[in-house]
Amino acid sequence: MKRFFTILAAALVSISLVSCEYDDSKLWSEIENVKERVETLEEAVVKANEEIVALQSIVNALQESVYVTKVENNANGYTITFSDGTTATIANGKDGANGTNAPLISVKQDSDGNYYWTLDGEWLLVDGERVRANGKDGENGENGDNGTNGKDAIAPQVRINDSTKEWEISVDGGLTWSSTGVVAEGKDGAAGSNGSNGVAGDSIFKKVDISNPDYVVITLADGTEFRLARYDESAPMFVITEVSEVIEVEYGKSIELVVTAKNIADYVINTPEGWRASYAEGMLSITAPAKELCHYDTEGVVAITVVSAEGRSAIVKINVMAVERGAEELGYELRILTFEDADAKFEPYSLDYAGAEINTWSDLIDSPQYGGPLTYGDYMSTMYTWHDGGNTELYHMFPDNYAYCFWGGGHAISNYWGEGYSDEDRDRHIAKYYGEDYVIENAGNDQMLGWFNLQMMIPVQAHSGENFCVHYGYKDFFSYVENLPELSFADGEARVIDHMWVTNTSYTLNQLYNGVKSEAGNSFGGNWEGLTENAWMKLVAQGFDDVDADAYAEPISEVELYLVQGMNVVTDWQKWDLSGLGKVAKVRLNFLYSEEMGGRYGFTIPGYFAYDDVAVRFEK
Repeated sequence: MKRFFTILAAALVSISLVSCEYDDSKLWSEIENVKERVETLEEAVVKANEEIVALQSIVNALQESVYVTKVENNANGYTITFSDGTTATIANGKDGANGTNAPLISVKQDSDGNYYWTLDGEWLLVDGERVRANGKDGENGENGDNGTNGKDAIAPQVRINDSTKEWEISVDGGLTWSSTGVVAEGKDGAAGSNGSNGVAGDSIFKKVDISNPDYVVITLADGTEFRLARYDESAPMFVITEVSEVIEVEYGKSIELVVTAKNIADYVINTPEGWRASYAEGMLSITAPAKELCHYDTEGVVAITVVSAEGRSAIVKINVMAVERGAEELGYELRILTFEDADAKFEPYSLDYAGAEINTWSDLIDSPQYGGPLTYGDYMSTMYTWHDGGNTELYHMFPDNYAYCFWGGGHAISNYWGEGYSDEDRDRHIAKYYGEDYVIENAGNDQMLGWFNLQMMIPVQAHSGENFCVHYGYKDFFSYVENLPELSFADGEARVIDHMWVTNTSYTLNQLYNGVKSEAGNSFGGNWEGLTENAWMKLVAQGFDDVDADAYAEPISEVELYLVQGMNVVTDWQKWDLSGLGKVAKVRLNFLYSEEMGGRYGFTIPGYFAYDDVAVRFEK
């Protein structure tokens, strides 16, 4: 806000013209009066804009069903903290800049459930449409119909025009201003008296009542009353600390936000297209889409809906934006293997043994998951092969371990997923993919209804899109496996694999939690009875500089990632940094495990995991 030096100059000129006699005390008195009026007007503008922001925070809290977690009484009045981490500061009952005729800005809820800004008791209109108050700036309403629900949510701004001395309002972030027709100063330069537009000290807020243990009651100057529910132990708490208005995340990268959470029985996270988010043990992880993906949103809202054990719910929203940082300094670009049809650049080919034409990644998804023609076909002489040609150049074919089929290890493309990995979930999942009749006909027959039927299934959706890849295979003291599954570069060039996203399969999770049972296909010769604090299981990636390195060659590098550490088990997507391998021509993948996970025949747990969105560095 510009200071009103024109007012001061005019006062000095008028004083100098009254008389040639120099009256020092009168001059300084006039100067002080002008300075006070200028400061009063500036304070009024600052206070009005601060209160508008506070009012928007309050209607957001109402609309998102968040709770008041703390109320602090300070020099500025009250600072209210909500369960989504946002705050609102209100000068409770304190008069504003008296006599500034500040326009009466408020909000009113309409029949559609949304709140809209009002000006002097009437809807605030832009191009004939109302301006929505609840929601973040630029966030569309649920119906997405501006003609019905008004313009996108935005907090208006006010100012006093230097020339006209009228209050003006902006609804586009200060780019354009419109006069309210309300004069903040009289024509003689004095602040105008409170008129029909000025109210109770020109403050938006009239009163804050914190006496009720269940609610904070806020009364606006126009009489509107809000009741904000206080947090109690029956409500869920999910407060993200140190979060800004918009979280910027580098393309293809992740950030972690610290969360204070209480009484969370269940939660659901919704993200913009191409984004991923997960929550575990007080940390919220948000991953921006890789820039090389064909379909993604550059910005949007991550919404976390949390539910308490008592059934109360709350929604926490975070504005996110994908940004590019330092790309010119990296010296490389990242190419992402997504396994999505829209990103397929390879040349079509045939898997003749199965009579399959492979044009997209989805053509490589076998049906059924167990015993299908692609992964269990003519396995004595032919093999399942894929190549991300024209992109990362990553290549894979089933290794020769007594046969070329998934029994002997390999990486198979999948899109099979479903929530739950308990014994009770098994038949439900099998019915989904094999049919209800199959389950009914084989009821009680573990040879037909074992978890091995779902060996390409995970308990969460793909990290991006719909498809992902499932690894099976391990090599230990007993294993008959000679050749581990591996990824190589088809063009023979050594490159850095930056990272991939991994998770456990449903089959593996069932065995981890419930122990190895005697049902057919699940007995691995061990005595595993379920997780203990000493249990661990991890992946190991071995890098080789020679694409033709045989099964007994020594790797040039290794990196590891835990999938199980005691009772902590990976059940969602986890980023695995593979850059520590350095430049490699190929990578072999294996499992390592704690002693109690081994039996007389070696590894007791099914050696499966899933991976997605493999990022490879290409030097510029």
